[in-house]
Parts: sequence; structure tokens; C-alpha cells
Amino acid sequence: MTKIFKTLTLTTAAAAIVLSASASYATDVRVQQQGGLMTEVAASAASSEVEGAKNFIAGMGERGINFLGNQNMSMEAKKAEFSKLLNDSFDMNTISRFSLGQYWRAATPAQQKEYQKLFNTMVVKVYSNRFSEYKGQKFEVRNARKENEKDAIVTSYIVPTSGPEVRVDWRVRAKGATYKVVDIIVEGVSMGQTQRADFSSVIQRGGGNVEALLEHLRKQ
Repeated sequence: MTKIFKTLTLTTAAAAIVLSASASYATDVRVQQQGGLMTEVAASAASSEVEGAKNFIAGMGERGINFLGNQNMSMEAKKAEFSKLLNDSFDMNTISRFSLGQYWRAATPAQQKEYQKLFNTMVVKVYSNRFSEYKGQKFEVRNARKENEKDAIVTSYIVPTSGPEVRVDWRVRAKGATYKVVDIIVEGVSMGQTQRADFSSVIQRGGGNVEALLEHLRKQ
């Protein structure tokens, strides 16, 4: 959990790439030819989307390192930048809902609303305290691939001044004209899955009541 969220401090928002594709067909083109052309167009669009996701993560990393390494910025200013990072670049609603798992449906609308607010606050408060751990590490995006209909996986590495690299895979989802991060996988460990297990444990210890998690988060 700590290792996973620690990598969030190395990223920030970037300009999104708007994807579009169009094609026209002659009336006498055979169905097989249409299918082939449509496949080519789909493949081209998928390739563009993957490249867009890759550029999105690379831009986030560059901006993140810029503010982390800025010695003239106060801690409060860095916290504000980190909060903006989350709002702009991460689909926090999707991440928080996934982290609550089956208990999301068990929660009342009021509990859901408070939970999402507390979740965001927890991430900013807990992990902005780790800013001092940035010691000049580099952020390198090396490749990307289409994972499924919705997502692309962008592979990056945190490169320290000494010691082993850390692999970080970003699950990126196109959201209209922009992109959002919906999960981070650090050395094969999913942030979402890890957080879900942690929250489930808290709720189970509280007798299966979502209120137990809310109380836990209020104390963070």
C-alpha cells in the first residue's frame, strides 16, 4: 500500500490528446473489403489511443518531477499541486468505488458521498507527507499497449540515483477528450486491489458495517 501510493508523488496532469477517425466507402465496395478497411481504421484508432495514453503519462511524470524538485515551493503549495494532480489526472470516483468493492452498494447515498470525500482527503494528506522522500529519481515511460476495449497499459520506471529501478504500470482510460488513470500497478501489485483488501479488512472487523470504514478514515 505504502509503496504503491508513494509513486503517486512522481506524477501530475498533462494535456490530453483528442482522438478521432473517419472513413467513407464507395457503394460498390464489397463487404469483405469494408470489413478489412474498418479493421484497419480500428487498429489505427487503437494505436493512436495507446500513443495518447503514453504521452499523457510522460507529461504527468515530467510535471510531477518539476514540482517535487522545486525547492522554492512551500509544502502547502506542493500539497495543492498534488491535489490538482488527483482531480485532473486520476478518476478518483472510479478508484474509490472499486476500492470499496461490494460494500459500495451496501452504503447509503450519504455514506457513499462522505466516503469519496474522505478517500480523496486521505490520499492527499497521507501521501503528501512523503514528498521529502523524493531524492532526484527519474521517471521514464518506456512502452504502452492496448489492454482491452476501455484501457491502455503504460509501462514506466522510477529510476533512482542508485539502486534498482521500480516498474510502474499505469492503467489509463480514455474519458471523452481526455485520459484518466484508473489503477497503478507497482512491481505487479495493483493499487486498487491492495486498497480494496485493506478497506474490506477494516469493514469486516467492524461487523460488516461501512460506518466502521468511515470512522477509520475520519481519523486519518
